[in-house]
Amino acid sequence: MLAPVQSVDSLRDAHSPTTKESGTPDTSSVVDDPGPSTAREKKIIYNQEGHIVSGAADALLSRMLPTRNYCPDKHTTFTLLLNLRAFISPSDLLQKVLQHCMFEQNSNSDNFRKECRSRMFENMYYFCEEWSESIPYDFRDPMMRDRLLEIFGLCIIDSTTQQKCDDLMLRLRTTLSKLERYEMALRSLHQNTEDPPSTADQLVGLAAICPSPLIVAQQLAHIELERLSMVGADEFVEILKSGKIEEIGFFPKDKDSKITNIQHYIQWFNQLTNLVATEILRHSRKRYRVKTIEYFIEVAKECINVGNFNSLMAIVAGLSLQPVSRLKRTWSRVEKSKLEILQHQLDPSGNFISYRATLKAAIWRFEGAKQEAEKVIIPFFGLLIKDLFLLYRRCVMPLPNGHLNYAKKK
Repeated sequence: MLAPVQSVDSLRDAHSPTTKESGTPDTSSVVDDPGPSTAREKKIIYNQEGHIVSGAADALLSRMLPTRNYCPDKHTTFTLLLNLRAFISPSDLLQKVLQHCMFEQNSNSDNFRKECRSRMFENMYYFCEEWSESIPYDFRDPMMRDRLLEIFGLCIIDSTTQQKCDDLMLRLRTTLSKLERYEMALRSLHQNTEDPPSTADQLVGLAAICPSPLIVAQQLAHIELERLSMVGADEFVEILKSGKIEEIGFFPKDKDSKITNIQHYIQWFNQLTNLVATEILRHSRKRYRVKTIEYFIEVAKECINVGNFNSLMAIVAGLSLQPVSRLKRTWSRVEKSKLEILQHQLDPSGNFISYRATLKAAIWRFEGAKQEAEKVIIPFFGLLIKDLFLLYRRCVMPLPNGHLNYAKKK
C-alpha cells in the first residue's frame, strides 16, 4: 500500500496548473517530489495526450484540491473521490479539503481581495457540488454535512454566494431524504411478506394475472432499473474493499450499513428466484405446472430481448432449483431444448463465455438503437461484482515506482 497522504502544506506544492482547467491538465511538465534531489521522483506522469497515467497518492490528491486559480474537471474529481477512499476515508478527505481551504484563504494577501475570493468560492463550490451530486451518500453522516457547511462558511462572500450554497444543501437534503424513504419502503415490504401461497388445482399466480411474457419482462426491467439506480458508486468501493463479495447477502441489513442498496438488490434477485419456484410448485396438477414452467421460459427469453440479464439469470436459477428440477413427470411434458438454451447462459465455463457473448451483442444493439426501449442493458449483477473485484484488486496494487495506476482507475 502507498504511504499515507501528506499534509496540506506539502500537497499545495504539488499543484502544476495555474489556471482553471476545462478537462486537460497542463502537460508541459510533471509534478516532482519536493524532497532531496538524490531521492527525487516524478509524482504524476502524463501520456502524450496530456492525460494522467499514474501518480503518488498525495500528488493525485493535490490534483483534486481547488485553489483560486485552479479547479479539477468533473471527470478527475469523480475518479479521485471514488478511488482515493481506498486509502483515506471520506470524512478525513473532507477534513483535508477544509484545511486546504483555510490555508489557501490565508496564504496570500491577494486572497482577501473580492475578485480572488470570488474565484476561490466558484472553484470550491464547483468541487463540492460535484461531490454532493455524484456521491451524495457520503453526506448521510451529519459530521460530513457540518464540515461542508464549514467550507462554505469560509468561502461565502455575499448574499448571492450564500444562496447558491443554501440551494446546494437543499438539493443534498432532498436526495438523502429520497434515499431514506426508499430504504424504509423496502424494509416495510420485507416485513409484510405473506406466508407461502396455498396450493391450487387450477392455473393461478402470475401466469393467470398477466398472460403476456413480454409485459412481465418489461415490468421486471423497470424494477431492476429502479433498484440498480439507487446503488451508490461508493457502495461498490465499500463492498470491494471488504473482499467478502460472496457474503453480500448475509451481511446485517441495518440502516447504518454502507452497502444497504447492494444488499437490497441481491435480495431482489433471490426473491425473484424463489418466486419462480413457488409459482410452479403451488400448482397441484401437472398440466398447470407445465404451463407455468413454459410461461417462465418465455419470460426469460423476453428478458434477453429487452436486455435484462439479471432477471434472466434469476428466472433460470429458479427453474433449476432442486424442488423444481426433481419434478420428472412434469419436465417430461416440457420442451427442454428452450430451457437448455437459457441454462447455457449460466454456464461458467470459459469465464461465462456464452453470457459475455450475448451481453456483447446486446451492447452492439444498444449502440445502434434508435428507440429508447432498445437502450436497456442490465448486466448479471453477481458476475459484475466479481469482475469489479478482480479489477479493484489490480488497481489498489501500487506500481513498481509506488504510484497508483490512475489509467486503470478510470
